[in-house]
Amino acid sequence: MPNVILVVLWRPEAADTLLRAGERLAELSGGGAVGALAVQPPPTFEIYMADGNIPEEVLARMRADGRERIARLRAAFERWAAEARAAPFPAHWAFLEANPLDPVRDRGSRADFVVISRPSAGHGWAERQAFETALFRTERPLLVVPPDHPAAATFGRRVGIAWRDDGRAAKAVLPALRCLAGAERVALLCGVRGGAAPPAVPAILREHEVQVEQHVLPIGPGPFGQALLAAAHAFGADLLVMGAYAHSPLREMILGGVTRWMLAHADLPLLMRH
Repeated sequence: MPNVILVVLWRPEAADTLLRAGERLAELSGGGAVGALAVQPPPTFEIYMADGNIPEEVLARMRADGRERIARLRAAFERWAAEARAAPFPAHWAFLEANPLDPVRDRGSRADFVVISRPSAGHGWAERQAFETALFRTERPLLVVPPDHPAAATFGRRVGIAWRDDGRAAKAVLPALRCLAGAERVALLCGVRGGAAPPAVPAILREHEVQVEQHVLPIGPGPFGQALLAAAHAFGADLLVMGAYAHSPLREMILGGVTRWMLAHADLPLLMRH
């Protein structure tokens, strides 16, 4: 059964990177269809978010900018889809004028993987909400791609796995197993406090016969996310698999420290699952 890869497109300048990352993910996971989803919030949504205080001329400009954004996304998709390939695969385009939370949640929950750009401070409210919906509401593994990542079409050769012995890490690793068959090397990156003994290789990796190199990272006073990213770079990882943690079950957008740090700073693709 082929995989379904949903690529959420928002910024035209990042579209090509995301589409190529989706194509690479389909290749790593054994083949599948890549579907691009572009969403434009309707004028009523824009008015609601501004408490009805948008002048008509500003609203008209916002509508025109939205149409231009979608046209540029569609053009990027068509250029990418038209490229000659040795092994063609299905590629689909979908555009909806809607509150972005609903289509991202509904279509994402039916996909095997969701591909989305890493959030940044410059992203607007709707774009940030689309990301949080993909991460917390689809219950699917999420490939988070840095903007303009130069190796979006080649990741998966050296894979780092950020491991802690709990359910979140196992949920992230399980779908990633499909992507590890072609990896040249896999590193298990484990944080350890106060000279404690390193943990054993997780059963989920032993049972699936994944050969890993274990790297123990001391947990010190600084941000552990910084140490984790440095270890991934030292290993030469081009993909990092990790769980996504939240401090509060009532407000899941309040991210745990490592998750928050990685989403702010990671310069390689992250395969995450909440």
